[in-house]
Amino acid sequence: MYTVRHMPSDLHENINQPSSARALRQSLKETQANDTHLRLYLNFGQQLFAHGWNISAASSLLHSLCNLLSAQHAILAIENSGKLVIFTQIGQTLPVGSRIPMMGILAMMLKNPVQFTVHENKSTQLWTHADLQHHECLVPIALGQHGKGVIAFSGKKLVLNNAEIEALNAVSGLIALAISQHQGPARSEADLSILETLTPREREIFALLPAGLSNNQLGLKLGIASGTAKIHVERILNKLGVKDRTQAAVKAVELGYKS
Repeated sequence: MYTVRHMPSDLHENINQPSSARALRQSLKETQANDTHLRLYLNFGQQLFAHGWNISAASSLLHSLCNLLSAQHAILAIENSGKLVIFTQIGQTLPVGSRIPMMGILAMMLKNPVQFTVHENKSTQLWTHADLQHHECLVPIALGQHGKGVIAFSGKKLVLNNAEIEALNAVSGLIALAISQHQGPARSEADLSILETLTPREREIFALLPAGLSNNQLGLKLGIASGTAKIHVERILNKLGVKDRTQAAVKAVELGYKS
C-alpha cells in the first residue's frame, strides 16, 4: 500500500489541490468583500464632501448597505426629543417622518454610554410586511458613545458575518459624525449629563417647553393627563435645578430645542 510519502509527486500534489482551491476561493471572497466595503466608504465620503448630510446621501448609503447585507427593507432613524424619527427608508417600513417611542430594545440600545452591539430578531414594530420569515437586524448610531439614532434592516437571508458587522460599526460612526455636524456644535459634557438625567417622556416634555404650552396642552399633545404632565414638569425643574418653566424653557433652547 502506498503512503502519501511514497506516492508519485504529481499524485501527491493532486491530493492537496482541493484544499488549495478552497483557500484560493476564500481569499478571493475576502478580497471582494474588502473591495465592496471600500467602495461603500468612498461613495459615502464623496457624497458628504459634495453635498453634506442630507436625504440623498442617507438614501444612497442605505441602498448600498442593503445590497451588502442582502436586506429587502431598511430604516435610518435619528433620535430627536426622546423619540426616533425615520429619516429615510427602503421597502415596507413605517413612512419617513414617523416618530417611534424609544422603549424596550430601542431604549436599551441607545442608553448612554452606547455600546456597539448588533441586535438581531427582536421583532420591533418598524416593518409593515409582517413576514415572519424575515430576520431583523438593529444597529445603534453613536458618537463618543452618545446615541444618535438607529439603522435597522430586515430580510430573508439577513445573517451577518464578522466583516459585515465591522463595516456597520464603521459606518455607524461616520453617520453619527455627519448627523452631529449637520445639527450644529456638539453639546458639552455638562449638557449631555443634564439630558441623561431625564427619562424619555421627560425629554419629550422638556423639548416642548419653549413652545409655552400649558399642562393641559402638553397632555393633549402627548396623549397623557394634564396632571401627569404637571408631575413631569415638576420633576424636570427639580432635575435641572431651575425655579420655573421659563428658566427650563431657556435651558431647552440653549440645548437646541426650539418651539
